[in-house]
Parts: sequence; C-alpha cells; structure tokens
Amino acid sequence: MGAHLSADGVVPLVDAAGARAADAAAIAAGVAPGDLMRRAAGHLARTALAVGGRAYGLRVDVVVGPGDNGGDGWAAAPLLAAAGADVRVLVPAGTPAPRSAAAAAASAAWTTSGGRVADAAADRPADVVLDCLLGTGAAGPLRGSVAAGAAAVVAARTAGARVVAADLPTGVASDTGATVAGAVLADATVTFGAPRPGHVLHPGAAHVGRLHVGRLGPAHPVDPSGTTWGVLDADGARPAPLPVDTEKRRRGTVLVVAGRAGASGAAALAAHGALAAGAGLVRVAVPAPVRAEVAAHHPAAMVVGLPADADGAVHADAVHALPPLLADVDVVVAGPGLGLGAGAAAVVAALLAHDVALVLDADALNLHRDAVAPLRGRRATLVLTPHARELARLTGGDADRAVAAPALARDLGAVVVAKGPGTVVAGPDGVLVEPLGTSALATGGTGDVLVGMVGAVLAAAPDAGGDGVLRAVARAVRWHAVAGRVAGGAVGRTDAAVVVAAVPAALDACAAAPGPLDRGPAGRVAMDELLGVAATAATAAPVVPTRPAVSA
Repeated sequence: MGAHLSADGVVPLVDAAGARAADAAAIAAGVAPGDLMRRAAGHLARTALAVGGRAYGLRVDVVVGPGDNGGDGWAAAPLLAAAGADVRVLVPAGTPAPRSAAAAAASAAWTTSGGRVADAAADRPADVVLDCLLGTGAAGPLRGSVAAGAAAVVAARTAGARVVAADLPTGVASDTGATVAGAVLADATVTFGAPRPGHVLHPGAAHVGRLHVGRLGPAHPVDPSGTTWGVLDADGARPAPLPVDTEKRRRGTVLVVAGRAGASGAAALAAHGALAAGAGLVRVAVPAPVRAEVAAHHPAAMVVGLPADADGAVHADAVHALPPLLADVDVVVAGPGLGLGAGAAAVVAALLAHDVALVLDADALNLHRDAVAPLRGRRATLVLTPHARELARLTGGDADRAVAAPALARDLGAVVVAKGPGTVVAGPDGVLVEPLGTSALATGGTGDVLVGMVGAVLAAAPDAGGDGVLRAVARAVRWHAVAGRVAGGAVGRTDAAVVVAAVPAALDACAAAPGPLDRGPAGRVAMDELLGVAATAATAAPVVPTRPAVSA
C-alpha cells in the first residue's frame, strides 16, 4: 500500500518507528524538543478538562514515568493548574530521574513553582488521572515503578476517576495492540501526529477509550508513505452515488455458490447481503433439494439447483453445471454452508481454476486447512474471509490476526479479511483495519451477510486492482460494522436477519457522514469524527435505536 496512504480516504496508522522519525524530523527542522512537549501537553490538558467536565476545582492526578511521556505530563500540570484545576503530579517510588533535557526542564518548572508532587501511593481521590507512564515503543510486562504507577491509575479508575492516557494506555503495545497484565483502561487517549496500529487493533483498542489525535504543528511531519497500515475515514467508506440512468448489470452481477440440506440459510443470507449492498443481479447456486427453501427467502435472488448427493450436499457432478452460470458474472461468492464433502471440494477447485473474481468463506476455506497451495498464483482477484479459527487453520495455528493475515495475503497474493473486533483487511502490500466493532455481529450468519456484501462491492468495480480491491473490501467491512451497530441498538444483541435488513440504513448513514475534519496543524480531532461515527448513529437512529456514538 505504501505511498497511497497519503491519498484521500485513508487515515494512516504510524508505528513507533514512524512516530520517532516525525519527532526527529521536527527537531532537525529547528523545533525545540521542549516546544513539542508543550504542544503535546496542551492537547493532554484540554482533553483532561473535557473529560472532567469542568476546570475550576477539578482534581487531577498526573502519574508520570521517566521518559518524554512523563515529560508531557509534567508540562501539562501547570496548564491544568492555570485553568483552575487542583493538580498533583504523582511520581511512583523508584522512578528514575527524567531522561531527556526537555522532560527534566518540565519537571523542574513544576516543582520550582511550588507545584505539588507525591508518590503514587497517595490516597487523595481524583476526578481525572493522566496516565503518562509509558509512551510509543514500550513493550513487555510492567515492572517496578511503572507497574506501581499503572496499579495506582487502575485503582483510581475503580474508585470513580476518569483516565486520560498520553499516547497509549500503559501496557498496550503501540504496533500490535497486545496488552500485558495490569494494563490501564482509559476513558480517552491522546496521541500525537497520527494514530498507531495499537489504537485500533484488539485487545489494545478496548483500552483506548475515545481516541484524540493531536497535531504538533507543520514542522512535525508524519510521513504516511512509510507505513502500510491505515483506517478508512468517512470519505473512504462513503458509498459511490449511482447515476439516475444506471442499469442493473452495471451495478454488478454476483453468483453465490453455497448451502446444503440443513444450512440453506447461509446461502440465503449471503445472497441477501449482496443485494442489500447494491449488487444489480444476484444468482444463487445451491444443491437442488434446498433450492425452494433458498428461493423463498428473497424474491429478487435467482436460484438454481445443482446436482446433490444423498445427504443434500452438492455433488461433484455440479462442476459441469458451473460454466453457463459463470458466463456473465463479475464475482463469485462461495463457501457458506457448502459442506466439506467431495462435491464441495470439486466445486471450489473448479471455481479457483476459472478466471473470475472469487470470494471464499467458511467451508470453502476449511477445505484448504493446512493446504493453501491451491490458493496461490491466481490471476483474478481472490478474497478470503476467515474468522479467527479459520485463519489459524489456514496458517498452521497462527491466530494473531495482525501478523497472520498480512503474511497470508502476501503469500497468496490475495486480500484476507480476518474477521473479529478490529477486523484486519490485509492485501499483499498493505492493511486496512476496521475499528467499528460491535457485539451485535457475534452471532451466526452475520459472516454470511458480510461475504455477500464483499461480493457486491467487487462486482460494482470489476476493473479495480491492487489498492482498489483492498479499499473496496474494506468499505464493505465498514458498512457491515455500521449495520451491526444499527441492528444491535443499545444492548448490542440481534441476529443476522436484522443485520442484513439494516444494511440500507447503514449505507445511507455512511453516505451522509461528514468528511474528515481538519482543524489545522495544531488542532485536535477525535478518531470517531474522522470516521463519521457520530453522524452515522444520528442518521441511522430512525430505523433502529442505536447506542451513543463511541470511538474506535
């Protein structure tokens, strides 16, 4: 993906090395480290006051470590005090002296002005706690003074304080989202320059709270060309408007090959997902014994019967029925409910040999567990949509989606949609993460809806290649996530039929979302505003009650 991340539609995710490079570039350009620290401190102080809901009398504890993250906390303390807050800096016992000159200067400025300093064992209740213990690049278990400081932050939150983390909550890895024992759970996180992968990858994303991105000025360049990770912003996820004179075949034709006796619903949901996401024509090929069942689900889907075996699953002879079905389709979706028999294996192998865009899900993936060689080297587009267990089967046991999905995508030359909270959409050259997870999608059949939606977006852009395929698939994943939020309402519980019914409302919401906000080089913007989440919730509300907008 590389340089395209600087283009409209994607928020780049910058790793620890990229963040350090931005700091170094700013300093090389003549910006004093202390100036960068003061700008970061301003973002922290404003966020703390916003989270606390007032300024005067707000009790704020700033828990600091020895690095520049701690320096940001030392520099934020006088800004909070000037606003009228009751501020104290907590230095856990055993914390080394500030490591950098800028952090040491910020510490000295606070203490020489009479600012209060205590250790993290102090028991004064706080309204807001700033977690300034560790910054970008920290890894490994929490030890010594850092562990004590993190425990103090956790205890304060348990007692009712709100927590604002600087850069990342302590215990969350910047580049992977991995967490360690004792990791801080924040209500808001302020990062600087650009988001990190760890802000949107789970489990770390669940610790971040509402994410704010603070700009550190025009001389602090975050270079997106150096990263291959990103998140679609509101513009990147926006459905393309259809011209009034469009025609159904121009909207794309999808063939769904799925289902068997006892699993006809999977085929029906995939077909419904494709139709809801905008496919102009959807055909469904299922074993003949379940043709009528599937046809009854949606009158707009054209359902044909394939030869079946004695168990009601597709027969190997079905490969002879495929050529006429494939003659004029843009995308084939295969796998949901198909089974693992010889007939299913023969059909999927025949589809892989055909020069058509192909989306494989569920049983079509499980047929290739520990044997992915047949998936390599396709000229036509290939998209795989595994959940965590299916991904582990394809990769020989590696279920870390942030590592396994990109590696598999590079190996196969495919796009891999590693489903789950913080879905990872990986291509051979880059990764787009979907941060809008919801528990509403943790129910049977929602994956079938998604694979149909993926088929629809690919059918609408049959000539897209490379980055275009990756973005198209990521758009479908975003629409699916928003549909889950609409359908799940405040409690996040629903079923796949309600999710697919909410897809049109989700598309309307994504179309109406405002574009990314630009508050200037020194501004601060929340990640949910970049994604258009607040507008999404408001627009979708008339359909099904929705939860309040939250951040990634």
